[in-house]
This record gives sequence, C-alpha cells and structure tokens, in this order.
Amino acid sequence: YAEPVTVVEDTGDRLVVFTKSGTPTKWSWVDWGTGEFDGPRDHVWSRTDVLKILEVDKGYAIWLMWEENGGLSCNGTSTCRRRSNTEFCRDGDHSLDIVIAPDRRWRWKDEGDFERIQALGWVTQSEAEGIRKAGEDVIPMVDRGEAPFCEPWTDWKPDPLWSVPEVPSDWDDPAA
Repeated sequence: YAEPVTVVEDTGDRLVVFTKSGTPTKWSWVDWGTGEFDGPRDHVWSRTDVLKILEVDKGYAIWLMWEENGGLSCNGTSTCRRRSNTEFCRDGDHSLDIVIAPDRRWRWKDEGDFERIQALGWVTQSEAEGIRKAGEDVIPMVDRGEAPFCEPWTDWKPDPLWSVPEVPSDWDDPAA
C-alpha cells in the first residue's frame, strides 16, 4: 500500500497528514474467504477526505473523516515508527477499528475482519491481544477527552489551494 499525503504537522514524534478524496494510491484487496491478496494496484481514495494523526510507538492511528456524522475514527493499526527524517511508517491495518462520534460515543468496528486475520494466521494470539489492548487504551482517552480528542482537529480545514499529490514512481523501492 502506498498513499501520497500532504503533511499538516510534523513534530518528530507526531505526524498529521491529509488525504483528499480523489488521491491516487496503490492498494491491495483481500479475499477474506481465501486470504489471498490482489495487488497492489492503482486505486483512487474516494470515500472521504481524511486527516490522520500518527504517533511514534502508538498501536493506533487517529483518522478524522468528514462523513455523514463528521466523527473521529480510531484506526486499529500496528505501531507507527519513523524510518528517516522524511519517512513515517505505519506497518499495516490490523482490521480492528473504533468509530468515535462527535459526542465521543464510540463503538468497535470490523471485529469479524479482526477475527478472520487471526484465523488466517496473519497475527499471533499475542499480537492480537496487543492490537485489542491498543484499542482499549484509546477508549479512556476518548471518554476523558484527552489529546488528540480535545484538540481542535474537528474544526480544521485543508487549504483549498492544495493539489492532490501523485504516487511517486519509486514508491515500492526500499532504497528510495
């Protein structure tokens, strides 16, 4: 998977990026029955604009999505880390998400997909427990209105002059 983004904030341990609906990406689809991947192939992110808050050594990423309810979505991902001064890596999507409404009510999402990645052997039981714990660690932050849930990101708007970035031609070259 590769997704070009616009950097909104970079403090070293925290990176906030913006993906505009219509952004070209490289994306893999999974057949949940067989566990086979199709891709990566060209794809256009078109669901919604999204602001992603990524923090080093956290087992999650916060996605602010402009959808019907304008709610915050906490995406259950593996640990984010910095690979260089310019590269911030999120190892993958572990399928277990928390959807957070504007009033901070939350619910688990994609628990069936999370169970399936365990059945397919994509994560060990220990890893699955860590993924679930990362989500459980977020819930008190939401309930107490801690950062980033107390920050004004829901009021943030992208610069209307920002262009849609392209996937670089060397996106899959680890030496680039």
